[in-house]
Formats: sequence, structure tokens, C-alpha cells
Amino acid sequence: MLEARDVSFSYGGESTVLDSVSMTLERGELVLLTGPTGSGKSTLAKCLAGLIPHVIDGTLSGHLAVEDNDLDSMRISEIARRIALVQQDSEGQLCTLRVSDEVAFGPENFLIPENELAQKVTRSLEEVERPDLLDRATYQLSGGEKQRVAIASMLAFRPDYLILDEPTSSLDPAGTRRIRHVLSNLKSQGMGIICIEHRFERLQSIADRILHLTGDDIVPFSPPPEVGPLAITSSVEQDSDPLVRAESIAYSYGSRQAIQDITIEVDRREVVAIMGDNGSGKTTLLLLLAGLLSPHRGLVYLDSEAIESLPKTVVARKTAVVFQNPNHQIFETTVWREQTLGIDIFELQEEEALGRANKFLDLAGLADTRTRNPFSLSHGQKRRLNISSIMVHEPELLLLDEPFIGQDVEGRKFVQSVIHSTVSRGGSAVVVTHDSQFAAQFCDRLVFIDNGRILLDGMPADVMKQLGKLGRSEYVNRLGDV
Repeated sequence: MLEARDVSFSYGGESTVLDSVSMTLERGELVLLTGPTGSGKSTLAKCLAGLIPHVIDGTLSGHLAVEDNDLDSMRISEIARRIALVQQDSEGQLCTLRVSDEVAFGPENFLIPENELAQKVTRSLEEVERPDLLDRATYQLSGGEKQRVAIASMLAFRPDYLILDEPTSSLDPAGTRRIRHVLSNLKSQGMGIICIEHRFERLQSIADRILHLTGDDIVPFSPPPEVGPLAITSSVEQDSDPLVRAESIAYSYGSRQAIQDITIEVDRREVVAIMGDNGSGKTTLLLLLAGLLSPHRGLVYLDSEAIESLPKTVVARKTAVVFQNPNHQIFETTVWREQTLGIDIFELQEEEALGRANKFLDLAGLADTRTRNPFSLSHGQKRRLNISSIMVHEPELLLLDEPFIGQDVEGRKFVQSVIHSTVSRGGSAVVVTHDSQFAAQFCDRLVFIDNGRILLDGMPADVMKQLGKLGRSEYVNRLGDV
């Protein structure tokens, strides 16, 4: 049994994150752990995995044990052999340059014989149904592909207990289904599993228990109310008024073709969802539309001007990108300095800009964190800070890469309100997402990418109907159940 009893923890100099929290996990049991963003779920996972206090400093009290062995008295190498953690930022967990080396890294550290190593690597990648990634470079993988490699690397040395922090957050629906199947099999083999999830319904069918963490208590879970629709789109026909347009663009990473002959335009006051499998080219397309990548063929236009001919300051003032990994977009030492960074960069009128900075930080639920280091925030809070900070300069084109990862109900409402604010000012939003419910309820168009090409482009209901006919029913909206 893996046990936390009356566990309290605070990071150095900060308020208490966990306060007398208790829970147990049996072998052969799968527990879903949910709760508000910033409630301490990831911190509890690090406590149960021994990273706290062996690697991460802070003030810890209470009892943590595995099979009645106190984690505090065990060496970290002993703990790691029995308890594996796949962290929320899977990219930050990758240590090597090639997938084969990454999956082999754990078994190698435990001195697994070389003749067994290749078998373990192959088996682990097959379990996450991505053996094709074996020879790929880790830095060229998509967010979802990195997440699967991180999971495979933990499976390679077969721990007794597996803790996964938002394991489906970056996965396409097919990948979520595969991980659900993998976890069900591991549970039947006697592995104890904790899955931290905001979208609990994705794994609910294989869970033995669902627990809700508030920071000072863990209780059986009761589903929250659904997020109601926001009036962010209009069903009224309007004249074409493209804010951004791409014509016959192509882009490659070395010999791998990521985008192939894509033509797309996004009108003002339009919200467009981009969906597709992991590695299909969604993020690359978003970066091309932002002018952060230059197409190897074709052109991208912003307000009818070739984006490559515009000064970078003009492009940056009109557009805003929120990356999939929030750590890539934090530059300052306090939340407030991060929130107001754009005021000086864009030479904004200070009084009005400060008003917007306060407004959006409050809407993001981060008003009481303004003196904290941004890197001390939870993954979901960092993402909300990314989004709230870009709204200070009122961009016309909002480009969001998986903005709902790590968001609870209130966080989702905030993201939707930001999209609404942008569109109501005559701007546009392009959102890369695996959330079919969001695409169906809140977007004017759904663009489905397949192997670097646009497979379907139209009204969300029509595209989902066609996806169903093409055997891609996992993308069809069923209130978020994938």
C-alpha cells in the first residue's frame, strides 16, 4: 500500500499547499484525483513519489510510506524503483535526445541486462501504441508524443505504483483511448495507479475511486456543473474579412514534412478550432500563422500584408501566441512583473494598460499571487498567467495552443471569456485543441488536420459528422467523453 497520512507541506517562504491530507492506494487499484487548479494535486504526487523531501525543498510533516516503509528513510533510488511519476510537464521530464535512449534511461539506471533492455523499450512503446517513435529525436516530437514517451519510459522498469499528472492532457482522443486501455491492463496486473485529471470523465470507466483535493482535505468526488455556453460566436452570415490568411504554405523539420500545401483564412470575429492527431502539424500551423516560423513555400498574410515583410514589432502588437508549455512563456521574477511586461515593450498608455492588467489578473484568479515567482505557480495557473498577460496589449489575433490543459471549471470559463473579449473587439481566435465539446459549442469553424494537410474545414457539426463517417468517431462531441 502507498500511503499519505496527515501530510502538510509548504514550499520555502510560501503559504501551506497541503494541510493534513491523507489518502491510500492499494496494489491493483486506480484512483482518480481531481480538484481546483492550485489545490496541491501535483505537490501531493511529488510527496507520494518521494521527490518531496528528497529532491524538492520545503517544510514537510506527516507520514509517507510504501508497504509500511517510511519514504523519508529510504534512498531515492529505492523509492524510484517502486514508485514512478509522470509529471504534468512531460517535456521537462525528458533527459535524452532520442526516444530509444529516453525509454531505456530508467532500466539502464537500474542495471537491467543489455539483452533485456531492447525488449523492455520495444514493449513499453508498443503499450502506448507508438513503436514508430523509437528512432525519433525527442526535441522534434509534438506535445502529445512527448507525453506518450514519458509514460513509456516509466512503464519500462515496471514500478509497483504509477502516478500520472494529467496523463491525457496533451493526447488526441485516440491516444486517450489507448492510454485508458494500457492503464486498465496495468491495474489488472496488480499495479497501483493514481491519475490526476481535471477531465475525469476520460478515465472514469476504469477508476475504482474518484477523490477531490482542496488542499486541506480529500473527499469522494461529486461532478461539478457543466460550463455554460458563452456568446462568443455568431450564427449570422457575414462578409469575408480575413485577419490572417495562409496560401499554399509548406514547412519541414529536416526531412519530415510537417505542413503540406495548406491554404486557410480566418475572418475577423471568427473563432476557429484546429483539431487532429498528435503530430499532425497543428502547432506548426499555429506558429506559421503567428509569423514565428517562416514557410518553406507559400505566404502568410496579416491584414492583407505579407507577414514576412512586416516589422516584428507590428506583428507582435497585432498577434498573441500562448504556447502549449507555459514554462516557455515566463520571463519575469514575479507574477505582477510578468503581467505588466508588455506595457513597456509596446509603450502602452500606462493608466489604461494597468487597468487591463489588474482586470485580467483578477479574472484569471491570480490577483493574490502577484508577488510570487511565476514558476512557483501550478501548471494551470501558469497557463492562465500566460493568457492574462497577453491581453494587456489587446491583440487582434489570438493564437492558443491547448489552452484548456490543467484548467478546472473556473479556468475554462476564464479562457472562454478571453476569447469572447478578443472577438467582441473585432479580433479573431485560433485554438488548437483536443476538446470536441469546446469546438462544437463555442467555435464558428472546425479545421481538422491530418498528416500536415487540411482534411476537413467547415462548421463544427458538419465536420464532426464527416469525421464519424470516416471512422474518426473519437473526435465527435459527446460532452467531452473520449
